Amino acid sequence: MQKPRLVEEHEAAGRRVVIDGQHIFVREEGQGEPVLLLHGVPSSSFLYRKMLTPIAEAGFRAISFDFPGVGLSDKPKDLEYNWHALATWVGRVVDALELPPVHLVVHDIAGPIGIEWAIHNPVKVRSITITNTLLDVAHFSPLFPMWTFRVPVMRHVVFSTMNTPTMLQLFRQTGVKNLEAVDADTVASYIYLLKCNEGHHSFLEIMAGFDLTEQHRDWLRDGLLAIDKPMQLIWGEHEVAIPRAQLDYICQAFPLREEHMVEARHFLQEEQPEVVAEHITSFAKSVADQPKRATNAPS
Repeated sequence: MQKPRLVEEHEAAGRRVVIDGQHIFVREEGQGEPVLLLHGVPSSSFLYRKMLTPIAEAGFRAISFDFPGVGLSDKPKDLEYNWHALATWVGRVVDALELPPVHLVVHDIAGPIGIEWAIHNPVKVRSITITNTLLDVAHFSPLFPMWTFRVPVMRHVVFSTMNTPTMLQLFRQTGVKNLEAVDADTVASYIYLLKCNEGHHSFLEIMAGFDLTEQHRDWLRDGLLAIDKPMQLIWGEHEVAIPRAQLDYICQAFPLREEHMVEARHFLQEEQPEVVAEHITSFAKSVADQPKRATNAPS
């Protein structure tokens, strides 16, 4: 596959860090308290490329990385790619970069992944920003086309036939409300970052590794309440990829200090990067002077 220009620019702006034998792609900008931006699927740190500068300009160190198995990180076939395994990689990256307590930002399946890490590591978290994600995992079922990547045999066919014209239509139907927010070059970059370095296996393993049990839903809820971190919600109000019931659950289950509805769909980072960045940094500033404290999470 030919590397798109946007990917070349993205790669040139980041670096690879060797962690536990794997090359992990990291992109960061700025100085100050770290804002850790976690991506879901089918995205990577590329999703946050428009937000790094405004976060840095607000006085923070904006950091995003590619989970192993996607983007520009290594994609070995002998690695575990379920949610719990990916949660451990959040900790490995935080430790490798020697980050002080972070302002955690989660999106898509990075919701349950990032929250799991936060529950296990409350002393390393300053605040949590929740964007279009799923936390009532027991009542979540991926919508088309994402559910096709979880169906045996079909998932291999669908992955192999992904192309820019088809994915551009899907992005514009379910990913963004403003059709000008993504173009063919942007979508080609997402596809390249999924497929490069033999990403077929790892991506499908990630899609097969969802923990959608009631036990995990309850553990996430109880653990997040127990660590008692300042939380806010930023949500693309025209979301169609994540059912509305997930938003309702988050608003009802957790003591959110702030709630912001943004004129966007699922990929609000593509549509409203400066607006989302401003909400993140304003919230981070509001808690920055509070005493750092660790609270106990359930075992």
